[in-house]
Amino acid sequence: MTTASLDFSALPEAELTDDSGRRLKARLCVTADIAHTIAEAVRQNWAVMPTGGLTSAIGSYEYPAASVDDFAGVVAIRPRAAAMPDIVAPDTPLERLASHQIAIDKESGLISAGAGLTFAQVNAALAEIGPNLRVLIDLTSVASAFVGGVIATGGMGPMRLLPSRIVDAVALADGSDTPRLIEGDDLDLVEGMQGWTGMVTAVRLRFFEVPSSEFGLVLPVQGSDTDTMAGLLVYLRRWTQIALPAPGGRIAGEADETVLNGIELVSRDSLSAFIAHSEEPARSKAEGLLQSCDYAGADMLACLTGWSEQSIDDVLMSLLDPETETIGGVMIDFGVGFSSGAEMETFRAIREGAPDLARTRARVARPGKIKPWSSSTDVNIAFPADSSAAAAILESYADYRSAIRALSRELDGAVEVELSAYGHLSPVGIDPHHRVTLVAPEGAQAALAAARLAVAANKRTLIHDLLFAAQRHGATITGGEKGVPSLVEIARAAGGEGRLPNDLKARLERARQAVMAAPVQFSFRAPAELRAEPA
Repeated sequence: MTTASLDFSALPEAELTDDSGRRLKARLCVTADIAHTIAEAVRQNWAVMPTGGLTSAIGSYEYPAASVDDFAGVVAIRPRAAAMPDIVAPDTPLERLASHQIAIDKESGLISAGAGLTFAQVNAALAEIGPNLRVLIDLTSVASAFVGGVIATGGMGPMRLLPSRIVDAVALADGSDTPRLIEGDDLDLVEGMQGWTGMVTAVRLRFFEVPSSEFGLVLPVQGSDTDTMAGLLVYLRRWTQIALPAPGGRIAGEADETVLNGIELVSRDSLSAFIAHSEEPARSKAEGLLQSCDYAGADMLACLTGWSEQSIDDVLMSLLDPETETIGGVMIDFGVGFSSGAEMETFRAIREGAPDLARTRARVARPGKIKPWSSSTDVNIAFPADSSAAAAILESYADYRSAIRALSRELDGAVEVELSAYGHLSPVGIDPHHRVTLVAPEGAQAALAAARLAVAANKRTLIHDLLFAAQRHGATITGGEKGVPSLVEIARAAGGEGRLPNDLKARLERARQAVMAAPVQFSFRAPAELRAEPA
């Protein structure tokens, strides 16, 4: 590993913005030896900003300017990536793995990956030893998000599996020359902590075998018909329950060889916007799905994805209720199926294109307009096999959509209000993201500020409603996709940590103790609630 001293002040300025468009004022250092670089930064009293792939979570670059006054400056440290990972010996210690290296222990069902690789690269390496082997990280950004960044943000995909469910160990650099090995219950000192306690250098993960074929099934649904949507989710529950086998083992659902690894929501509005900006063949397929919405009189699509050894037609028959000839009460007349290969690639382009477009529109300034302001919901809830629980959660989101649409009518001509709904409907964790983007003409800062306050108030009401629905119906709020920042936002909306369920209070307190014990070079970015004991 490198031993030379580093001159951080000579590094170039970082050309980085987070998902809200906030620019990072820092020097940028790209390195394969993260531990040495961080040790040098801490020794020279530089504040450290761990930096991942192409994007960063909203708010990740926000911190009071005065919080860096006592440092030499801020250095953004990015793991060095590689077009082709370097495969090294299976027994290479995790702490010694460089950012671009992979080590596979096939016999133990474990793969170790440096922080600068993507999960697409990890799965490609696994494919060399078995065609259906993979790690169960299912983010839409598997081809761009860095391994280290995914662990730091605690990002989940359609399966609603936290990375820690398949992580065996994490190597964390926090200023010493050798990274610390984090395992077991201590993984939550890293996962979802946004790099406030140190920077991930490498991760050891469990991998599994999945059924050979992928499939997709799209069903038009009416978002305001919460009882029918709730019935669909409860009906599909048994196909979404996955018990993880031993590392290297085969994934199977509780129902049969068909496993649903995601139930995703895409609103008609999101689909229409995607069509306007997409290319073939995704555009034609998306237009067909939009037509299905029109025929069914629906405003949303429920997108089911999974693995099976069966054909898509046989999968459909296995999901069908023979008594009603529906899937959980939802007619299949206008449903559309997708099977492995190019069809699934097109399907993923549509399913992932809608949120990607919404995020892009939320951070790109338009001619004659102020830079957009955007806010997205992020509350993950696991609910019991009870349709009333699912209906109560979905009704809260329906009320939020109604409130935002009413605000849009009220602000007509002054501020544009865009609402996109997309995201997760799995019973393992229902989290249908609703993104609101406000666009105002130049000079209308006051109108934009008032609209922001109105959206924020409606979002607080939504979180209140979700907390009440969870408490009343035996559901569990588990956090959100932004890790600990999601917990902080939920606590603020609830009126303080004291009003949270006990498990969330305990998690925030554990995060607080970890942040307070971390080097200040990392913890300076953490929310104020986590940098001091509560009053």
